Amino acid sequence: MHTTFNVPLVISAALTGLIGSFIPFPKNVKNHPYAAIYAGSFAGMCSTNLITSYWEIVIISLIGASLYVLTMNLFTGFGGKLGGVAFASVAIFVLAKGIVL
Repeated sequence: MHTTFNVPLVISAALTGLIGSFIPFPKNVKNHPYAAIYAGSFAGMCSTNLITSYWEIVIISLIGASLYVLTMNLFTGFGGKLGGVAFASVAIFVLAKGIVL
């Protein structure tokens, strides 16, 4: 939303979380899909200089989803965990991109 419609980053992340909260998920998965959507909105707040294509967003999303699943039972609650997962997923992607290129 930020790059396409020139909406400020924080509002874009908030709108992504808000829109994602209306998606119905089965009760057995609890709040985890909503948390993943919100963590993805945090990761999407990084600079457009770091993410240049939709494929890179997909890769960051896969890294973030993996980190979220791996840390699901390590930390209780969601406070700080979602931002940490978003930061780590972007940082891992940028480091790997820097090593490969």
